[in-house]
Amino acid sequence: MNRNNVPTRFASPATENARPESHQLVDHFFRSEYARLVATLTRRFGASHWERVEDVVQSALERALIAWPRRGIPANPSAWLYRVASNLAIDSLRRDARKKSLDDSTGPSTAETASPAGSGAALELEPDDSQVHDDLLRMIFVCCHPQVPPESQIALALKTLCGFGNLEIARALLTTGASVAKRITRAKQRLRELKIEPSALTQETFRERLPDVQAVIYSLFNEGYSSSLADKLIREELCEEAVRMALVLAEHPSTAGAESSALLSLLLFHAARLDARIAPDGAMLVLKEQDRSRWDQRLMSAAFDWFRRAANTDRLTRYHAEAWIASEHCRAASLETTDWDRIVTGYDLLCRLSPSPVHELNRAIAIGRRDGAAAGLAAFETLDAESLPDNYYLWHATRGELARQTGDLVIARTSLQQAWKLAPTNSEKELICRKLDAMDRSEDA
Repeated sequence: MNRNNVPTRFASPATENARPESHQLVDHFFRSEYARLVATLTRRFGASHWERVEDVVQSALERALIAWPRRGIPANPSAWLYRVASNLAIDSLRRDARKKSLDDSTGPSTAETASPAGSGAALELEPDDSQVHDDLLRMIFVCCHPQVPPESQIALALKTLCGFGNLEIARALLTTGASVAKRITRAKQRLRELKIEPSALTQETFRERLPDVQAVIYSLFNEGYSSSLADKLIREELCEEAVRMALVLAEHPSTAGAESSALLSLLLFHAARLDARIAPDGAMLVLKEQDRSRWDQRLMSAAFDWFRRAANTDRLTRYHAEAWIASEHCRAASLETTDWDRIVTGYDLLCRLSPSPVHELNRAIAIGRRDGAAAGLAAFETLDAESLPDNYYLWHATRGELARQTGDLVIARTSLQQAWKLAPTNSEKELICRKLDAMDRSEDA
């Protein structure tokens, strides 16, 4: 993977000239290495040994946490991990008397694994970057097999490609660890029944599953950007993993193109504003309250670069429209100088490409910014509220805010109070309380 196309925040510390100190190998580096190792070793040993590969990769990472603080970080940490995990896999296969001989178990990789652990040249090196890149891509598409339910696709991707534990996945998907374990087990069992091998995927498979893969990555980022956890508005680790997987799609020849570039640019535009969404005291900050000097200029620059690449197409997608809207926010020096006419046009396009009451809701907000609160409220009133989930608090929050701006404080207060009851996180509840308190103070004045 060409990590030069992603700013430092989303790259592995080992690729950014980190000093040889163990504490600098932060969590997302190990997650990245977990994905690389699982993908590469699954290709090498076969999908039938998927669980075995995950076990030896976990063991290799645990050994690194013990060995590196004592002996120092190796010159090539990735190669060290690959060598240790490979040796552990070979040893495990040799000890397993219930399995066939090692030559039969490893199939086409027999020559590679028949030599004693650590003695063959193949074990002294890690696969080259292009090979790892291809392995990662193939594993993403394996996880998104159409016969695996969408909720299991996400769980499997988080486990296999992000190195998340079952409890972490459960928190992200608002379920239990036991449920996640069942989803993953059933998904792997189904893939075994179908005898899916990553190396057997075709270009046609990539084309057919690309929209599903993009949807998984998009959903993963959204959960990180606006978490469903009550005590945490943003889960940056989910955003980072989504960006990493989107980068794989955008850079690989089999999936590169305008749509993948548009998705990556969209995620980077939003990622650039993550830090500014939270105040030092943990309060949620809306767009007009954010300190734009805290927006990550490196990420925005990368986002604009990928957005320009995405424009080279005759086929626009929802990701193009959303990236266009996000780019307009990032171009503006302030809320007042934002080109709301272009943003409304972007929402017009988005609503045509991907009809959704949520998109219509955001369009009404943009119209309110462009033409005034009364116009925004008029656009809002045309929405079909019944098509939204019963607990979609932003419908009530939007109605309350637009009503407040038009001076209808009765509807504003009722709507905001309902939004407060439904808001999923403490930060969002606190933001609504601030608005209610401001209304009370304005009435008392």
